[in-house]
Amino acid sequence: MFYVIIVGGGIAGGSAAMYTAYAGLKTIVFDTEASQLFETEVIQNYPGIPLISGRQLWQTIQKQALNFGAIWSNARVTALTKTEQGYRVTTDKGETFDGKYVLLGTNRATDLLESLGFELEVNERIPSRKIQQVKGVTFDGRTPLENVYIIGLNAGLPSQAVIASGQAVYVAVHIIIKERGKPFMWHDVKADKIDA
Repeated sequence: MFYVIIVGGGIAGGSAAMYTAYAGLKTIVFDTEASQLFETEVIQNYPGIPLISGRQLWQTIQKQALNFGAIWSNARVTALTKTEQGYRVTTDKGETFDGKYVLLGTNRATDLLESLGFELEVNERIPSRKIQQVKGVTFDGRTPLENVYIIGLNAGLPSQAVIASGQAVYVAVHIIIKERGKPFMWHDVKADKIDA
């Protein structure tokens, strides 16, 4: 059983996976490589990175998540059902995976969101108006379904890579804190220098 199942391996899903995996929460990402990042030739507004293609940014984030122990699958999730211990996802390959938390960052692929009964509306923060958001979901990603969160543009965010990444990390840290029962901070500094 996984602690965290992430459906959608774009910048939001990859960023969340990096954090949950680093924190020791067994994490699997389902990624059909349909992220808008692959259509982005140049990103030059991601802090700390002067210039990078969308695909290169995705590869970097995926590599980081994998290095911390996340598992990556190219299967497409076709169903999500409630179980006694959390949720079960079924893939187009007929496989099933169980997890306690589910993060949904499916972007333009809204069939899974609709099958869960979420009401969708146009994300007005996206100039093309091609992305749907889950109605009523805010930055914290919470949904009426316990331990199911919406991440990325489906949470009503503007179409900016750094915002989608940050919101997904916010959700991931919330889950880490919930599981650990104490604050979580991840900085690459010596432990004796951490005062927070």
